[in-house]
Amino acid sequence: MKRLIWCMWWTWALLVLMGSGGMGCLEEERNALLGIKAAFNSPNGSSLSSWSDDYGSNCCGWKRVVCDNATSRVARLYLNNTRDLDLGAWVIKASLFLPLEELQVLDLSENHLSDLNETLHLKKLKRLYLSNNFLQQIPALYKQTSMEAQNLSSNQLEGPNLEVLDLLGNTLANDALLDIARITSLKALDIKFGGLSASTLMEGTPMKMHSFFTIGN
Repeated sequence: MKRLIWCMWWTWALLVLMGSGGMGCLEEERNALLGIKAAFNSPNGSSLSSWSDDYGSNCCGWKRVVCDNATSRVARLYLNNTRDLDLGAWVIKASLFLPLEELQVLDLSENHLSDLNETLHLKKLKRLYLSNNFLQQIPALYKQTSMEAQNLSSNQLEGPNLEVLDLLGNTLANDALLDIARITSLKALDIKFGGLSASTLMEGTPMKMHSFFTIGN
């Protein structure tokens, strides 16, 4: 009888933890965050000290990480002004973020980023903040789903439903306008002090944004 009561108590405790999101983050996402930390600190930085690789450390409790209470999946990642300035300009691989499949908000602003390599293919991503970096191009957000790479007209491009894109204070090249124009889901865009012409962006593009941050030079 005591054993039955004990089992019932543990079952109840487990259900409570699952319902409250207290099971902790997924191991795959925890490892991804540790890879992101290593990239930010390469070669000898000291940022994100709360992100511990100690066994059992729950990444949902780490600073700058916000998880969904119901699923314990990483939903928001605030990495603005994280990299040590003394480390200078750098490049990060977008593939480091791909295990965070439920990520909705990603803030990489003020990190001296000169590029975001590879494709940042996160279907749930809604807000991407990249202001005050050294970017010249828009990070690739779309993945080709067609095998006929030579016939661009037949390719289907799969991308996120991005609603907010903040590119203020970068050094964007004019051909970045084409990449921005492809993101037809945008509702708010900030390219101020980015070297781009707002009028050029809006002329002849399919963008149907409902509102803007400041847009222009």
